[in-house]
Formats: sequence, structure tokens, C-alpha cells
Amino acid sequence: MLHIVVSDAFAGAERYVCNVASETARRGWEVAVVGGDATGMRAALTDAVRWEKGSTLVESMRSVVRLGRWDVCHVQMTAAETVAVATQPVHRAPIVSTRQFAARRGSSLAGRAGAPLIAARIAREIAVSEFIARSIERAPAAVVISGVPPSPPLWSSESRAVLVLQRLEPEKDTLTALEAWRVSRLVEERWSLRVVGGGSQQAMLERWVSTEGVAGVTFTGWTSDVAGELRRAGMVLASAVAEPLGLSVVEAMAAGVPVVASAAGGHLETAGQVPGAQLFPAGNALAGGLALRALRSDRVRARLSTESRRVVAEHLTVERHVDRLLGEYEVARSGANCRGIDPAAASVM
Repeated sequence: MLHIVVSDAFAGAERYVCNVASETARRGWEVAVVGGDATGMRAALTDAVRWEKGSTLVESMRSVVRLGRWDVCHVQMTAAETVAVATQPVHRAPIVSTRQFAARRGSSLAGRAGAPLIAARIAREIAVSEFIARSIERAPAAVVISGVPPSPPLWSSESRAVLVLQRLEPEKDTLTALEAWRVSRLVEERWSLRVVGGGSQQAMLERWVSTEGVAGVTFTGWTSDVAGELRRAGMVLASAVAEPLGLSVVEAMAAGVPVVASAAGGHLETAGQVPGAQLFPAGNALAGGLALRALRSDRVRARLSTESRRVVAEHLTVERHVDRLLGEYEVARSGANCRGIDPAAASVM
């Protein structure tokens, strides 16, 4: 099993790859991963998984050529699809593509121009949420909702921190989370807000907090210690207006941390499955603040903690996800769209 994600980051797509690669390796597959931040990927992958550099198209292609032939090539995002198609004469595997974003293929002009060729060479296309499946350019072959590895219960009723755990980019709408925190007035009851993550909006958000005089807010930057952050969290606040799935939300649920989330996108398929979940209209800070206040009761949070772990155990585990993936791999290996191998594409830098 060869995984490709052309990236130098360690965010949702890269964590997904690590989860799937490690689980398939645990089941006896030989697994290699190309791409992602070296430190984050090596820490998240088991020792049984081989990792190779792949931060650019050229670097990824060289790594794939070095790795040689595989049975299945599983890719994330358009750049990785491009690499897989270009190197198919080398790896000789059917290509399975996971759609991680609720958008049409290709964020650049070149990506959009090459999209029809890429689509024609993919054996199976999978969406990790129904929201993504409804948002991309054509219906995928399957929706295989993503999952996370098992987690011990980390939540404590004594925790008094609201955790925002996300990239600080426009699509995450962190400003609404900050405004919801201010509206909640939980700081008056000795709660605090931790904003964990980095991104292009971090400086702007920090200035807003300072200018508006919003108390109780700490920006920590990016961390690899997600479990440590969840252990100190009394609840998680997820504000994205159109989250494709929200892996950090599922990780919080697995750890038993109650989630307050926008009622939009993939959140409806994750936190929205929890009975009594506190969801608020996307972008509505007042409603978000009221949702936070609704979880002040230790009893309410304890019930949501238990229900969240139950929902993950029944529906959102990486084991369940890989069970479904293996079926998709077998369909791909049966010959669907393996016609895409083109010897003329064998020249790789």
C-alpha cells in the first residue's frame, strides 16, 4: 500500500494518512507514505510504515520511483493525484483517491485544467463525509466516513478551559469562536479559552483580542501534543462554517471532551450524532456563546462526554474506516480503471 500526500505540513489530511497507514500496517500490509512534515509524520506513523519525503511534486515523484511497485496507490488532494498518475508506469497500481475537501478538484488553474485527465485515471474515488460527496464535481464511488484511533477518556469535570483546536485560516472562522467566547462570559466563572493552532490569521486574531479587551484568551501556536490539549479541555469549540469533516472534533469526541460546533458541513455527521449536542448556526457568535453557557453544568458535560465516546466507538473508528477502505481497494485491484497506465509517462525527474 503506497500513500501519497504532496505536502510539508501536518494537518488533517496528513493525520488521516498516518491513521490509515498505521492501521493497515497493523493488519499485515506493507505500507509506505510519501509526503507530509517529517517530524509530525514520523511521530504519528508506526515503525512498520516507511516514510519518504514528498513536499513538492518533483520530490514526491522521485520518492515514488525509489519505492517501486505497489498493489494500491492511495492519494490525497490534486497534487498527489498528479504524482500518482505521472508515476503509474513505475508503481503499477490502481489509484484510489480520497476527497478531503468540499470543493471541485484543483485549487489552481493548472489543477483545474488537468482535472479531467486525472479523473479518468483514478480507479476509485472516495469521500470521507456525505457533505464532501455533495460538494464535489461528481458523485464519488463511495462515502467512507473517516475515523480516529482509540483514545482513553481524557476529559475531567474539573477542566475549565474551552479549547479551539484548528488552523487559523479564514475557512475556520476563528473570529466567530472568539466572539462566542466573549458573549459566553465564562471568564467570569473562572473558565479560560485556549486557541491552539497557527495560520495566516493568527496575528490579526491576537490583535483583535487585545484591541477588544477580551479576557481569558491564550494563543499557543501549533502543537503536536493533541492529547495533552484535550486532557486540559473542559469542552472544544469548533467554528468552521463548512468543515469537510473535522478530524480534531472526532478526536475530541473519542477522548470524551464535549464539543460545541457550528451546525454546518461535516460537523452534522460527527458532533451532530451525539444526543443533546450543542450546535449553533455557522457564523452566529451569539448562538455560539449561548451554546457554551449551556455546557456549564458538570452533569451535562459528563453526559455528553459519555455519549461522544459511544458515538465514536460505534461509528467513527479508524478500524471501521479501514474495514470499508479494504473493500474499496479490492474493487480497485479487480481491474477498475487500471487502463490508465501509459508507458509514455515513464520519464520521471
